[in-house]
Amino acid sequence: MEIRHLETLLRIVETGSFAAAAEALCATQSTISARIRELERSLGVELFDRSQHRARLTPKGQELLAPAREIVALAARVRHQIGDEQALTGVVRMGVVGLVAITWLPRLMTAIRTQYPGVSVMLDIALTASLVDKVRDGDLDLAMVTGPFNEAALSSLSLGYDEFVWMAASTLRIPTTPLTPPELARWPVLGLSTQSHHYPVIERWFRDADADYRPVISCNNVRVLGELTLAGLGVSLLPKGSYSTEIAAGRLCVLNTQPQIGPVEFVALHRSNTVNPLTIAVAALAIDLSEFAPPL
Repeated sequence: MEIRHLETLLRIVETGSFAAAAEALCATQSTISARIRELERSLGVELFDRSQHRARLTPKGQELLAPAREIVALAARVRHQIGDEQALTGVVRMGVVGLVAITWLPRLMTAIRTQYPGVSVMLDIALTASLVDKVRDGDLDLAMVTGPFNEAALSSLSLGYDEFVWMAASTLRIPTTPLTPPELARWPVLGLSTQSHHYPVIERWFRDADADYRPVISCNNVRVLGELTLAGLGVSLLPKGSYSTEIAAGRLCVLNTQPQIGPVEFVALHRSNTVNPLTIAVAALAIDLSEFAPPL
């Protein structure tokens, strides 16, 4: 019995199939099957019910899960604390929301390539809800998303906070006096799609003031939303830190809205039973390199 055999077993359970585990481990499906056969041979028991289409553990396989996680986690800690980080190899399937993608993702990718040259990254750029589902299902190892999360199956590490404020192009000449939600609703409102983390936050902001939230344009990309706002098509809620240059140049104005919308937390999210040292290493790098404001 080898540690890589136990790592393979756990990855199959995480991803739900031998084929998905092979992709995640950058190996062929025949290699994955061979490792499991060797593990079963060394233990003298069958670990997977091969009569099922989806990889399903036998009772003995279920019994092996807990000690397998302990052994692999211990091995990961030893490699991380004592071994050469540059010796880490493999594939990390990582999801990021649009705001991370257009800000500090290039710095993170540069650091990964520098510190872990043997590691490949598969990127998925999407909205928080989609990425969280993929982490739950084992289709992603790690995701940088909006939080917070309080779910036993998921572990999250804070990447910091970003302040979101209502903005408009200076050409719209919106008054500098305080604007309530009903008063802001008199202007064309641009918004993110219903799948966005911000949609229910914005909708509640208007609803609590007995105002309707009816965006004239909706999209699922923060950068596109910013460009539409700069074009003078309406007002939108944007991350203040990401548009500091446009604000300083007078191209965008921060509106004086009341009440204000609180800061948004971003987190690095992975499954609680994750023992993959690559996932842990990349999450640690993300925390170090995040450009969001420190945790409150």
